Amino acid sequence: MTHREKIYQDRINSDLVGQVIKEVFYEELNNESELEYWEHSNEIHSIDMNVILHLESGKIIQIKWDNEFYCYGIGFEKLQEIKKKESTKIIRVTDNFNWKKIIDKRISKINVFWETIEGVKKEHKKKWLFNVISNKKFTIRLPQTWEIEFENTKICISALEIKDNKTTSYWADHLSVFFTKKEIEKYKIMPAHNKG
Repeated sequence: MTHREKIYQDRINSDLVGQVIKEVFYEELNNESELEYWEHSNEIHSIDMNVILHLESGKIIQIKWDNEFYCYGIGFEKLQEIKKKESTKIIRVTDNFNWKKIIDKRISKINVFWETIEGVKKEHKKKWLFNVISNKKFTIRLPQTWEIEFENTKICISALEIKDNKTTSYWADHLSVFFTKKEIEKYKIMPAHNKG
């Protein structure tokens, strides 16, 4: 774990571990769809924007896709209030049967699963009178999935989009919440070797 990754994990532990969830909201794009949030199945919720947790302590934590490490990983920030922005809507999902099982439960641990991306990018440099093109290898790690543990259950939040035709986009500008082990394993969102 790099120093930057450790700071990220320490922030998660400080702001969320030991906290009790009182309310849950989804922030979605305000489109004309009748469906308030898209349920891929009874075990998966797919969200355009953010998952917002209102904690017993009064803290409000917004879990989101962002580019803190690289587009798109899971990030989070503390909010002062839950406020609707232009072109979005806030949906209270506290009473959804999946979330109801977790309301009033204490977060005991959050495991971060990191995805490693390797590639090559072209660099253009001017050397004397010539343009020089070189290929430079790069490796990036981004937080793809959070596994949130409660007293007797776990959920996962991943920067993953499952399309209507069942195809998946990893590193997406989208969040998916997985409520069952079966779906977590089906979509392979937390390979053991990428934890930590």
